[in-house]
Amino acid sequence: MSEHVKGELSLFTEFIMSLLFTACLAIFLSKFTDTFPWLAFIGISLGLAIIIFCWEKKKHQWPLFIIGLLLNTLVWSIVLNWSSFF
Repeated sequence: MSEHVKGELSLFTEFIMSLLFTACLAIFLSKFTDTFPWLAFIGISLGLAIIIFCWEKKKHQWPLFIIGLLLNTLVWSIVLNWSSFF
């Protein structure tokens, strides 16, 4: 497998990991609370993104994971709070 293909698979895996993490966290929070705690959901995801951002300068670079984590958090927050907006 060439380095180009490995790099693309790594980026794809980072995005899928961020999507699965935020989806599982959103499902967990929506099942175990009466109203969706969107501030806690955003706080957990933002905190994890900050931790990974500080850690990545030392070892690895996961830019797509961090961006995907923040974007998926925003999307899931809107989707799961849609009824409270209107």
